[in-house]
Amino acid sequence: MKEITIGILPFQEKDFFFPIRDKVDYVKLILNSTQYLLLSNDIEEVDLKECNSKLKVVIDRMSRLFFYQKGKYFSISFPFILRLDDDDKILEITTFTGTIIDSQSVSMASAVLKDGIFQLSQSLIDYYLEASKVESYGIDLLETIFHSEPAYLRYDYDPEREDGRQHPLNHLDVNYSSYGTYKLGLNNEIIENYFENVVNINTDCSFLDD
Repeated sequence: MKEITIGILPFQEKDFFFPIRDKVDYVKLILNSTQYLLLSNDIEEVDLKECNSKLKVVIDRMSRLFFYQKGKYFSISFPFILRLDDDDKILEITTFTGTIIDSQSVSMASAVLKDGIFQLSQSLIDYYLEASKVESYGIDLLETIFHSEPAYLRYDYDPEREDGRQHPLNHLDVNYSSYGTYKLGLNNEIIENYFENVVNINTDCSFLDD
């Protein structure tokens, strides 16, 4: 198993901790995270003690991103391959078909998401017909992410909205869309390692009490 943990400074938290309500939000988060990982070798290492949140990549038989703040954890699938050196520095990030992902392709993909033409219809096919070769590079990356399963899971410790068994103090939110999400109540607060084990098929299963 391979793991990388990177601190997120307060001014960067807005790029990672925002509501995930649809596939576009998932794509945006993947692009922000990929760019952050690509830059991680070139910036001074962030002291985790200076941060209130962090990003963790776990590569095992699963490939996932984990985001941690106090009392709130969430995780999504990471649809790329991460290649590391012996010091766990990132050598490259590629798609599963072998295409290398660099900062330019991530920037192009992000630009497409922000483009008014795409936002009107959110159709990559319509956008592709009008795209330049440079924009096509970003569209190819977007298509890869859009075709990926988000596999969203969030843990909340939520005293403000606690409401008995309807909205337990500790709970897991599975999926993100309003028509597909559901909760699983937890009897106790959980630690990060437990949360990661829930979605790791190489560890023992968690069991429902009811």
